Amino acid sequence: MDESPTDEFVKRVRTVRHDASNPLTAALGHVQLLLDDPDIQDERVLATLRTIEGELRRLVTILNGLTAARGGADERGPEADPAGVGPP
Repeated sequence: MDESPTDEFVKRVRTVRHDASNPLTAALGHVQLLLDDPDIQDERVLATLRTIEGELRRLVTILNGLTAARGGADERGPEADPAGVGPP
């Protein structure tokens, strides 16, 4: 049976969502490690790291909404968190 254009779109969105979550998870993990590093005390550096963390979390939220927006939430449900970072 051939897939409908909608099914194909949802499948591609799921693939993008999955593939993008890995580097986002890595980047968030590194930023969080830096934020927890007691040797980093410069407020400008910490502020920049917090901004980066916020923007990465925003990307996770966007990715989470992609399949839900098309009614194609994956088998884990619309609340799935591909990067495993929890709420922003």
